[in-house]
Amino acid sequence: MPTSTIEPSDPLKVWDFKALQKHGSAEALELLRRIARQVQPVMRKRGWRVPLLSEFSPKNPNLLGLNINGGGGRTSEIKIRLRPHKSDSSFFPYEHLIGTMLHELVHNVQGPHNAVFYKLLDEITEECEGFMAKGIAGSGAGFDAPSVGRLGAGPSSHPQPTVTSA
Repeated sequence: MPTSTIEPSDPLKVWDFKALQKHGSAEALELLRRIARQVQPVMRKRGWRVPLLSEFSPKNPNLLGLNINGGGGRTSEIKIRLRPHKSDSSFFPYEHLIGTMLHELVHNVQGPHNAVFYKLLDEITEECEGFMAKGIAGSGAGFDAPSVGRLGAGPSSHPQPTVTSA
């Protein structure tokens, strides 16, 4: 499986990346890295860390992400579905993937999908959109990279994903 590592000199970020061994694995790895850079300001602000961000393809087509050992700062891995179910040649839109990552980051501190969970998700989505609008993203060590776009949906909106070709 293709992997990529960022040095853990700043622990408040994603440290490692792993894409599935499929068509477009290099593009998948780059998507994971872009997602991590974009959410790094949110992670740093809240003191969150993720040792491993990986692509996964669960059998359940409705499962878009998974936080392993989440809660209380014990997250060991976040897994994200980058591609539609049974599709190796296309990826979900970037904004959708950011939304999934933010959702999984909330699980760092809040397990159940309740009012507290969704309030925090709306808060960090708004923060991330603000950072993106200002061109602020992480580089693995700080916030010096240009933004890669806008989320497009409002902080309370949870739209269905659409598919883009690889």
